[in-house]
Amino acid sequence: MDKGLRLRGADGSPEDHVIPDGTLAPAELRLFRGADPWMPGEGIALVIEVTGTKPETDRKTKARCYARGGIPLYLLIDREASAITLLGDPARDEYRERRTRPLGKPLSLPAPFSFDLDTADFL
Repeated sequence: MDKGLRLRGADGSPEDHVIPDGTLAPAELRLFRGADPWMPGEGIALVIEVTGTKPETDRKTKARCYARGGIPLYLLIDREASAITLLGDPARDEYRERRTRPLGKPLSLPAPFSFDLDTADFL
């Protein structure tokens, strides 16, 4: 889905606008139905980024934006590091919790997901 989020910006990011690679929200909230191309981040449960040509943007700049916007969980698939990181517990412009696993190993996702993400196919 081509939706961007309006969040408080971080250094190196266009003010208030971030486009995640993936965005998940509870279906019952119906956040995406009829949403503007730039929607607010309220109600979003998790955002996903896969590192590309500018991995520091995903690792640092977007992480700060998502934390400032109060997004509870940020899942970073870091191709260069061959790792997956789940960031949680946002406060101000940072996440206070971080769990990293090598790609190929499962990563436990907390509620509302509550399952182990199998990353074997990510290799």
